[in-house]
Amino acid sequence: MKASRLSFILLAGFILASFGLFRIQILKGAYYRVLSEKNRIRVIYLEASRGNILDRNNKPLISNRLSFNCSVITREARQSIKRSCKILAPILGVSAEELEKRFRKSKPGVFNTVLMAEDINASKAIEIEERLEDLPGFIIETRPLREYPNEKSAAHLTGYIGPITQQEADFLDAYGYREADWLGRDGLEKMYESYLRGQSGGLQMEVDSRGRFLRALGLKEPREGKDIQLTIDSRLQVFVQDLLISQKGAVILMNLGDGGILSMNSSPSFDPNLFASTEGRKGVGKYLRGAGAPMVNRGIRGQYPAGSIFKIITALAGLESKKVSALSTFNCPGYTAVGGKIFHCWRETGHGPQRMSEAFAHSCNVYFYNVGLMTGINFLTQKTLEFGFSKLTGVDLPGEKGGFVPSREWKQRSQQQGWYDGETVNLAIGQGYLQVTPVQALVMIAAIATDGHLFKPHLIDKIEGVRVAEKHARYLNIDAAHLKAVKEGLDAVVNSDTGTGRLARAAGVHIAGKTGTAQSGQDKTHAWFVGFAPEENPKVALVVFVENGGRGGVVAAKLAGAIFQKLKETSYL
Repeated sequence: MKASRLSFILLAGFILASFGLFRIQILKGAYYRVLSEKNRIRVIYLEASRGNILDRNNKPLISNRLSFNCSVITREARQSIKRSCKILAPILGVSAEELEKRFRKSKPGVFNTVLMAEDINASKAIEIEERLEDLPGFIIETRPLREYPNEKSAAHLTGYIGPITQQEADFLDAYGYREADWLGRDGLEKMYESYLRGQSGGLQMEVDSRGRFLRALGLKEPREGKDIQLTIDSRLQVFVQDLLISQKGAVILMNLGDGGILSMNSSPSFDPNLFASTEGRKGVGKYLRGAGAPMVNRGIRGQYPAGSIFKIITALAGLESKKVSALSTFNCPGYTAVGGKIFHCWRETGHGPQRMSEAFAHSCNVYFYNVGLMTGINFLTQKTLEFGFSKLTGVDLPGEKGGFVPSREWKQRSQQQGWYDGETVNLAIGQGYLQVTPVQALVMIAAIATDGHLFKPHLIDKIEGVRVAEKHARYLNIDAAHLKAVKEGLDAVVNSDTGTGRLARAAGVHIAGKTGTAQSGQDKTHAWFVGFAPEENPKVALVVFVENGGRGGVVAAKLAGAIFQKLKETSYL
């Protein structure tokens, strides 16, 4: 009897065990297999380095360095997180409560890691590695961290990077982006994102119950992004930014051989290094809300009245219309009356009789009032548009603005009013409705220097060592005699004893240019200078713009002179 009862119990136990095995291996086999894999397999994301950006001499404007992050796999760390945070706190120099708070705020995920400490030094990373057995779920990850060696000197040029948003991740998923990726937000980082970004990889590995590495199960090597070489000279970039340090404005230099930009500066500026890390981004509010709009690239996005640099267009329009010649003379008593209104020259006592070269040298408003009236608004607008104003220059940076050129038709359409002669004389000296960007002013003076070649400015030279830059220029069919007359005027601006641009002179260099002073709606006017050198064989053109800088013949011309001298010292002239 006892034997039969024991047999029954054994049989029942065997049936129950068999059913349990059947349930685990057959009915729930797939479920427990996944759990098993999760318990012993880790997937580590390997972020790819972005491509470097180099100047024309192979000096880095943007590079990468290896950084160490302390991260945690939430699923593995949850049960022992309090003890782990107490161990980590003295190593990381952060309170255990703060570390636990970071962990609790994390998004749950099977293989997602949560960042606990970013860009820690190597000694701390090694100390944590040695304690990993006591830190379930914690790992030390390496990540390439973006570096901007020139900091504020090239910030508007290089741009910066930022973490991808959820909406962007959903949209860019088909292009290989994931939630943890960072991408270009402005400047060259954004413009050439498709070249700079690499292809990230991953490591699938087997670990034991303590999370210790056993063997690699699979590896997808990350692939670095492509390196890009620019036409920029970092020496000029740093030098010019130092000149602008206490100013608001922009300076751009162009190589007249092919339209390549040698330097592009905007001030005030910002440090893109802060944007390159999660921790650093906590301090970028001072830029986003900062006085003086430091995030704005004034060279391509700032739209301003052109002031007297526009007299170059007015003079050419007058010559091309055959209404005036280089020898036409107008008397300047210090003002002129148009439509019952008085329009003043900047010199109250006047300049007396002026021919074109003298009017350029003295920047005589009355002379150009007369030229504008004789030329007429229609032809003046036409000539302005031919020089590319109100259109994008096509420079390879995002966010360029097009400025604005008024016309008779525009005013009738937008304001239901006719065009007045007083508006023509205002436009003739670069005031009124006209708005231009510094890069447009640069393209204009470059066209004068090269006898009519209207360049499409560019920054990129090579990608992965392969030259991609091409000279893009549209030829303006301007009479050689008219160009000569304008150039003689630009020469007088800098080189005559009474020229407004005398401060732009540099030793051993023959410079031609034009100063400009533009009303700003504030107490201090905007200051401009556009020019090129050497005059007899132009190699470099530049534009200097100082927002609320006063008279162009003082601050802007003085900055231009220092830059031309630097160009001479660096063998560009």
